[in-house]
Amino acid sequence: MITRDGAKVLGFGLAKTASNAAAAADGATRTVAITGDGTVLGTAQHMAPEQIEGAEADSRTDIFAFGCVLYEMVTGKRAFDGKTRGSVIGAILSVDPAPVSSMRPLTPRALDGLVARCLAKDPEERYQSLRDVLLDLRAVGTAQPDAPKVERKFAWLPWAVAGMSVALAASVAVLWLRQPEPETLSLRFT
Repeated sequence: MITRDGAKVLGFGLAKTASNAAAAADGATRTVAITGDGTVLGTAQHMAPEQIEGAEADSRTDIFAFGCVLYEMVTGKRAFDGKTRGSVIGAILSVDPAPVSSMRPLTPRALDGLVARCLAKDPEERYQSLRDVLLDLRAVGTAQPDAPKVERKFAWLPWAVAGMSVALAASVAVLWLRQPEPETLSLRFT
């Protein structure tokens, strides 16, 4: 991100450190362990369920975080929200966010499926690589937009016109059939 203070590198809050032995052998910066196994770190709104549960994070964890950011970018609302960190974590573990198109009706319906797959609770049900996400995003971007569903205020009008037309035709038919036969004038002479 470019800010007034300069460029900033942003991420989803996931990082793996090299072991101290490997870092020391390379002459790289030494790391100090400040957390233990199973410690939960990261931005609560973007954490994947497996990350919350202290399991190993991988690229699918990043895909979940990407889905959260994409959801927020499109809808203007967080995919998982709450008043406290605990309620956010509870939402991530148990709630599926509303489809994007329910809040932004002009978004393509295909985006609903893409975001839902990114936000799947089970990592096996998510995209397995961001390359696959990119391919589907390109397809969504080139798809024709869905026509918005508009409530028709006068949906009854065509039926009313058809009914009146049938009634008028029936009336004309009845009048035409009921016309009296013209009287014939008969003259009799004696």
